[in-house]
Amino acid sequence: MADKSFRVPAAICAAQMVGITAPAIYSSLTFAYSYMVVPPLIDHSPEKLLARQWLQAYQYASTFVPPLIVTGTLSNVFLAVRAPTIVQKIPYAAAALCTFSIIPWTLLVFEPTINGAGKWKVQRLLHGEKGWQDLPLQEGKLPSTTTHTATSEARRWSKGKTMKYIAAEWAYMNAQRYLVTAIAVGFSMVGTYMWLSGPSFFQNLPRFFKSSPSLAKQVKSAKSLFF
Repeated sequence: MADKSFRVPAAICAAQMVGITAPAIYSSLTFAYSYMVVPPLIDHSPEKLLARQWLQAYQYASTFVPPLIVTGTLSNVFLAVRAPTIVQKIPYAAAALCTFSIIPWTLLVFEPTINGAGKWKVQRLLHGEKGWQDLPLQEGKLPSTTTHTATSEARRWSKGKTMKYIAAEWAYMNAQRYLVTAIAVGFSMVGTYMWLSGPSFFQNLPRFFKSSPSLAKQVKSAKSLFF
């Protein structure tokens, strides 16, 4: 039971809430994109319609991904700095690192390859179509959802693939990112649990390890029923 005299400042509580919910929301939306949005589009949309749908969904993500990743990262960094013990600092630092990794992963890996290939394929399919405006080439070092970011190799690769294939490949690669932020959620929850437990968490550790032999016996007994 937590020490009733132990209190966590309001700023810390707010950071703990954001540090967990921001990467959790990102994980949920990324999961939904890969498993609930893209598959029906691939199954039921012709190539040109799918090209428009995929591009709109991909570009719309840029409106919510940066705020979630930045706030989630900064909240966990703040908690890692303010945590009273090194044991509590470690999970928050790990959560911040996992959450932040989405930014370089997206900019340096996704944009030059699958994201860029998708945009290049979309333009090849829709060039000359009514209402379509070709995307400009990337200028500067930072990629954008509204410019071409594919390497020459990614462009050549996209020429031999259908839009359905590219969208399916994008969904598969995109799904890997929600796992990373889901891990970040777990780390942040562990840090918050330890913090909110207060001194009682560390006071109960010896009792836990003292009871661990009997716990090990129970696990071993359970294994014997199946193996």
